[in-house]
Amino acid sequence: MKFFKLSALALASTLALAGCGDDNNNSSSGNGTNTPDVPVKPPVDNSLSEIEQAKEMIRTAKLFVSDNKAVTDAYEDVSDILTEKQDTRLGYTFDIPQGLAGYMRENSISRLDADDIIYLGEHGDTKDILENNPDLTSDFYWDRFYDRKLEPSDDFLATLNADGKFTLTGSTTVNIEEYDYVYNPQTGLYDPVIDNKDVFTVVFDGYEDALSSNTSTDNFNGSLGFKSIKIGTGTDIVALSSNTKGATVSGQFSDKVVVNDEFDINDANKEGITLEKAVIKLSSLKLTANDSVIEAKDFEFAALDVSRKLADNSLVVRTIPYKFAITGKMTKQKPMTDVEITLNATANDADIKKFIIIDEVGDIEEAANKYVGMEIVLAIKGKVTKESTTTIPLDFQANLKRTARNVIELQGLTASVEGKKLFVTGKSSLDNNYDVVSTQFTVEQNKASIKLNVDANGDFIKDKMGKLGDIMVNGKDYGDLMDNDGKVTAKFTDNSLIIL
Repeated sequence: MKFFKLSALALASTLALAGCGDDNNNSSSGNGTNTPDVPVKPPVDNSLSEIEQAKEMIRTAKLFVSDNKAVTDAYEDVSDILTEKQDTRLGYTFDIPQGLAGYMRENSISRLDADDIIYLGEHGDTKDILENNPDLTSDFYWDRFYDRKLEPSDDFLATLNADGKFTLTGSTTVNIEEYDYVYNPQTGLYDPVIDNKDVFTVVFDGYEDALSSNTSTDNFNGSLGFKSIKIGTGTDIVALSSNTKGATVSGQFSDKVVVNDEFDINDANKEGITLEKAVIKLSSLKLTANDSVIEAKDFEFAALDVSRKLADNSLVVRTIPYKFAITGKMTKQKPMTDVEITLNATANDADIKKFIIIDEVGDIEEAANKYVGMEIVLAIKGKVTKESTTTIPLDFQANLKRTARNVIELQGLTASVEGKKLFVTGKSSLDNNYDVVSTQFTVEQNKASIKLNVDANGDFIKDKMGKLGDIMVNGKDYGDLMDNDGKVTAKFTDNSLIIL
């Protein structure tokens, strides 16, 4: 679908630019309190001669590239902050409330305490449910928490109110046994063999799931969150912290619906009900494990439906996302890291309603000679370490905006390297399929600048002599940026060279 292709293209363009530097942060101008304004060109340092300004720009660009490679190498596996055991425990931990909530909803149970859970472990179900012969759906939910072989403490308590809100608090020991099946040539059968065995504790504080409701409404509001969840002890501990309504979900529908476990948006669409607007927000979620702390905050995702009745009278509905925003912060001891990243990508929802249409075969397209406005901001600030000793300060921001149907502009990119800033502007031209056909960049520092061109394959364009561009200062040519068989060199009018 072309619209999604365009959205992906805009984001990819920003990330590609960020890959040339140290850091990046994305937000959309005018769409959030944390959104940075479009960068402006830094002030000129008049203490440098024009030839030195030309060289300084190239030296800064060289540091920009080399620092980026060093940081990339150092942080190749930085996202792997959890061990395999911790990651497995995390998955099992969230199975527990999901299984308990589903089991209680399926069997109309309003309360399960530690004694009830122990009874479940010994008898396979509660007395009331055993008498009523539970169905397979009930068994599915039951398996999700009973197979964890819980040993709850006295404070363990799960509740479910009449409107479907589930709460969980207290601690429990979790016993895990994972099996693999190995072929036995003597019997010709596959025998179960324990593949993973683990015992750990989980403490739930203020867990609340209000994403399911029994109330019919055209304006649904739900939430999911917790004050804290602690998984394991000692050096293996994983701690999550948020708040009871950490994630909120709001949905505006064209008619009343019941958003419970049975709710299916496709079924609602078949009845002619569409999603006029949906917004998911997360105020804050922090994960602490080993030597790392990762925090996600100010997350927002928004979408809406567009629809059309086809010739056969069937209603075609397409859900279009139009906003994604998040701020992430990471601190780590080795390599020393303290970084905050902001990303905000926003399309104009009013434009979507007016200009995004569904054609006669059900595909999405923009109306002729119209376009959906779109802005993206990517920014990173903080400090990282390269080669275990050198601290690199990060200060990067890029702002992209779709300014015409076939044009995406880099309105401003700033990158600070050792206190010196590069400033970049640019423009990408698209064809009717939203594929990039050409891109132009202008890199500036002080009064120095160089214009670079990129082709449809993403390769920099050079002339037959290998020249990528002229290094200009105040309208005067002070050198050439050359690419000879992949070796990039700046040659200046005073016969000096800088190899990039």
